[in-house]
Amino acid sequence: MTRLRKLLLAGALAGLTPVPALAWQAAPQQVASADLASTAYEAEAVVVTARRTTERAIDVPISLTAVSGQDLAKTGAYTLADLQAQVPSFTAYQSNARNSSVGIRGIGVSSAADGLDTSVGVYVDGVYLGRPGMALADLIDIDQVEVLRGPQGTLFGRNSSAGALNITTAKPSFNFGGTGEVSAGDYGYNQERLSVTGPIVADQLAFRLTAFNTYREGDLANTTTGIGANSISRQGARVQFLWTPSSDLTVRLIADYSREDDTCCVSVFKQVLAPSVSSATRRTLNVFDELGYVPVANYDAAVGNSPQDMRTDQHSASAEVDWKLGWATLTSITAYRFWHFDPLQDSDNTPLDVIQVNAAITQDTQFSEELRLASNPGRFNWQAGIYLFNQQLRDHYLLNQFGAQASDFYTDYLRTTKPAAAPVSIAAGSQYIGDTRAITDSAALFGQANYEVTKRFTLTAGLRYTHDDKHGVTNTSTVGTPYVTTSIPFHYDIDVKGDNLSWLGSATYKLNRDNTFYGSYSTGYKSAGLNLNSAVGAGVPLVLQPEHVHDWEVGIKQALFDHRLLFDVGGYWETLSGLQANIYPTNGAKSYLANVGDIRALGVEADVTWDVTHGLTLSANGSYNDAVYTSYTNAPCPVGGAAVCNLTGAPVYEAPRWIANAQAAYHFRLSDRVEPYVLAQYAFRSSADGTVDDGPLTRIPAYSLVNARLGASLADGRYDVSLWVQNAFNTHYFENLGTDSIPGAGTFAIGGQPGTPRTWGATVRATF
Repeated sequence: MTRLRKLLLAGALAGLTPVPALAWQAAPQQVASADLASTAYEAEAVVVTARRTTERAIDVPISLTAVSGQDLAKTGAYTLADLQAQVPSFTAYQSNARNSSVGIRGIGVSSAADGLDTSVGVYVDGVYLGRPGMALADLIDIDQVEVLRGPQGTLFGRNSSAGALNITTAKPSFNFGGTGEVSAGDYGYNQERLSVTGPIVADQLAFRLTAFNTYREGDLANTTTGIGANSISRQGARVQFLWTPSSDLTVRLIADYSREDDTCCVSVFKQVLAPSVSSATRRTLNVFDELGYVPVANYDAAVGNSPQDMRTDQHSASAEVDWKLGWATLTSITAYRFWHFDPLQDSDNTPLDVIQVNAAITQDTQFSEELRLASNPGRFNWQAGIYLFNQQLRDHYLLNQFGAQASDFYTDYLRTTKPAAAPVSIAAGSQYIGDTRAITDSAALFGQANYEVTKRFTLTAGLRYTHDDKHGVTNTSTVGTPYVTTSIPFHYDIDVKGDNLSWLGSATYKLNRDNTFYGSYSTGYKSAGLNLNSAVGAGVPLVLQPEHVHDWEVGIKQALFDHRLLFDVGGYWETLSGLQANIYPTNGAKSYLANVGDIRALGVEADVTWDVTHGLTLSANGSYNDAVYTSYTNAPCPVGGAAVCNLTGAPVYEAPRWIANAQAAYHFRLSDRVEPYVLAQYAFRSSADGTVDDGPLTRIPAYSLVNARLGASLADGRYDVSLWVQNAFNTHYFENLGTDSIPGAGTFAIGGQPGTPRTWGATVRATF
């Protein structure tokens, strides 16, 4: 057992040992009903825990957006992708549950990899999620989601170079109650939610049980298999216990389980490349023609012949203990998480049986322990903490599984330049396999202090020391007779250690209680990465250098008109050295990791909410983000171009320059027990580059989406009935774009995952 695992075990025992006393500061409870009659906006009511203490959002000198559980419920949002319509500078990227990530200000959108940490830390009830796919479970029975922009580390367990998502679930209550909800819509959509809470022992032990099921048939036709693609099927449950043996001691225990089994993340062809793009493209298209297949661009249908099945399951357990010492508060969060991914997906995106499936069967286990000590409120207040993290990942990766037509394809491909080339013999089902084990140990000391120079002027300083130790091993093997050219054997056994000191300094000035000016400078860090999943070429390092971030911010938060109007406007200048990203070769070779250059993100973010009248609430948020490469002289070129391009000064990929969201909600009282309401939502994202090489063909076009909901709150909010439509104008858009190719041949098309078409349905909710 490693020293870190021993420390984790010791921390867990310490966290679970009953000790006298800590006053529990409850975060705001979720409003069970989406009753718009109770959503009048007040600055007093927006409470966040971004700085690990309960405080008004207007007092926090951080660029953040808080989305309450009520806001999620009333708009029908239940995934991280849905948050994009309510949060500026935020991008959710997913090509499957393993290759998913979230980005802030254009940083962090690279697909996940075994040897790569996340740039945006995702926390659920204080527990860091080590793999992005862990965060894809439905957001059900949520108290609040806080999106913190800019480096976060002096108050959070894991260092996050781009920002953090702080998700808190609704806590158990000592008052019995609950919520039940049923939704139904087109494509066979149905979602069931149940949440029940109440006392077990009066004023000492309470419980909360949450369960959900979400199902929708595939909304994308597959003309080859006849099975609808991009379906949804997720289920899960969470149980919590809250124990308060005294006024000074609180223990919160949480256990959850969730699973997914659907046909998510299928792509379509946006454009078939012309034969003149490159010799490899021309040869690939010629071989397709010889085999009786002509690729055609089609936004409305996929053509892959292999089964598509995204299967994940995960479970976790955590214990949070809060103890009031009299002069300070001690908090311990001990957590265990397990995540399993077992997919099947077509690897060549064609109806031909050349490359059958691509599958990365992944198991990830993590343990974490966080100890925090926080002073009592006062003119000088502080927090300090220790964080320990251990992650063990195993990956059985079917890099390629060859089909019955592989022999014919590769033989014909070789003979397009050498007519006398010997035939290629590949037995159907032959495999090229990579087995990876990656272990991460991390330890950190962090702290932050606030000093009120005057009643209006406060200085804040934070410091974090991090030590990371990573070890990765990959061995390849083969089954049968795979194509030798694309089945390159490699053995990696890599270690890397690193230390970092990050810090924060900020100043806050308040003209009055409802006005905050702030300025800050902070540094961020993302540990070194390991290239574990593909055979890299000469000159490509197996160890990626860490990312280092420097962030300057200024902002103002203001409440006006008796808290009926709140606006939050901030500007930032952010630089990052050594951006870690996936490179996708245009010859069909497996992607690999690299430091792709330095970037600078300059922009403005704004949030405005106005309670116009008792019945009308308007809100809007948006961002302008100018993210460019400040140094990227050895970039890969787009398909058909030269080998190396200089992208210095070019936009960073997956970073839309403009994001704009708006929402209007109106309700009125029809009678003492009936309050109808209407809600409209608009979201706009400007165009963005879909790949690291900034190829013009892979640029994701701008798009706008409109959602609407019409309903009524009944019996003083005990019941809620609504009709809704998502993507009301049936806008065709792409969530991502990239190149499609056959391993060992050439790129032949541009493809990506299409966005969800127009959907409609109804929701009935009861609160008791």
